[in-house]
Amino acid sequence: MRIAIGLVLLADLIIRATALREHYTSDGVLPVDLLLKFDEKPLRWSFHFLNDSYAYELFLFLFNAFIAILLIVGWKTKLTTLLAWIFLVSLQNRNPFIQQSGDDFLRLILFWGIFLPWGSFYSYDAKKTIPKSKNYFSISSVGYMVLVASVYFFSALHKTSPEWRTEGSAIYYALSLDQLKVGMGDWLYQYPSLMKLLTFFVYYYLEIIAPLLILVPYKNQNLRAIAAISIILLHAGIASTLYVGLFFVIGLSTSLGLLSSGIMDKLDGKITHISKVTSSGFYSIRSPKPIRQFTFSFLLVVFLFCFASNLGNLPNFKFVPDDRFMYLNNALKLDQFWGMFSPGVYKTDGWYVYRGIKSNDSIWDIYNNKPGLDLTKPKDIDKMYPTDRWRKFAENYQKNDFNFMRPYYCRYLIREWNKKHPDNKIEGLNILFILEESLPDYKTKPIKQQNTCLCYENEPVQ
Repeated sequence: MRIAIGLVLLADLIIRATALREHYTSDGVLPVDLLLKFDEKPLRWSFHFLNDSYAYELFLFLFNAFIAILLIVGWKTKLTTLLAWIFLVSLQNRNPFIQQSGDDFLRLILFWGIFLPWGSFYSYDAKKTIPKSKNYFSISSVGYMVLVASVYFFSALHKTSPEWRTEGSAIYYALSLDQLKVGMGDWLYQYPSLMKLLTFFVYYYLEIIAPLLILVPYKNQNLRAIAAISIILLHAGIASTLYVGLFFVIGLSTSLGLLSSGIMDKLDGKITHISKVTSSGFYSIRSPKPIRQFTFSFLLVVFLFCFASNLGNLPNFKFVPDDRFMYLNNALKLDQFWGMFSPGVYKTDGWYVYRGIKSNDSIWDIYNNKPGLDLTKPKDIDKMYPTDRWRKFAENYQKNDFNFMRPYYCRYLIREWNKKHPDNKIEGLNILFILEESLPDYKTKPIKQQNTCLCYENEPVQ
């Protein structure tokens, strides 16, 4: 799991780096001063707040990648995991408007990984000492298992709509979203009965029963293996049908820690000398008693806070944590909401149209690079976005809660267009969103045209 998580961190950095200037510098869509002015949270911190120049951001990205490599190798693993978590929190705090649930999952897995002995095998550290048992039990291992179970179980509790619980139409509506549907999604979309069957299978088994198998305390190795394989199947299905970035890879990676030592023994016997290590009994990490007591108390507070937060996010659970706990939440970035496709799947889909305004008041479509305005639905909406980070930004850009971002992105597009097309400059830009709502039986409502933003290059941002 450690190696897989390290590879995910590297992949995430590479994907983010493709839009390093756009998403992390003052020349992009979200300068630091804009973020801190409109989305300030007490004790939220980031190394990226110190400077948003391209050179500084590139340095942070490269250093972050170096830490991820050390985590993969397993060099001073506990310290490396701590640094990897610190820099991931810092990175995610810099631009919260391109984040998705998988980012919360990755960050929290790294947090619990700080206290897990995942550097004991398949690592540089393991060359020095290998524990006499592969079995480990502590509050950190409980925290890890509860986290994995919570992602899916609480996701099911948030899914209160009939599309999930009675109609079985949730996957149909998910695959009706052209900005998400990819690969085998086109094939599956042709079979309504199969989509209905898979909806109930995902909801009642993969998201309710399978997570509970992780927490069964009696003869649990085989049950956890079943849960891990079930989660792997779930994410394989997601990967083959929906455009969700690294979410499915994160889900696959975190499930590896659930595999029993008996299963891993077969792998160990083929590629390493670890097969000689016995699998009976448990081992503990030796440290001074005061440190163990402090660590246990601290992790217990975190564990209870995370569990209470998940309960508090449920619609019918009347629990609001004290404001003072939000300082802990922001400092450690413990926030989590496993509400994927809840309470029901979005039925609204759409695409952006970019209406450039020239000095003579003529119109130029800057996305299709042609005069006039083309409102025709693109063949592949998902290909309008280079990465899922851009898709998530576009999704948030449409929300009224984040309308402070709209003129900055609008003016950024004008600057980029004029830089690349000096002979065909525009003075203003009208960003439109064409809304399409899905109906049952493969029908849709008539499209609606929404005016998202209108800005001009030399107009001051209000």
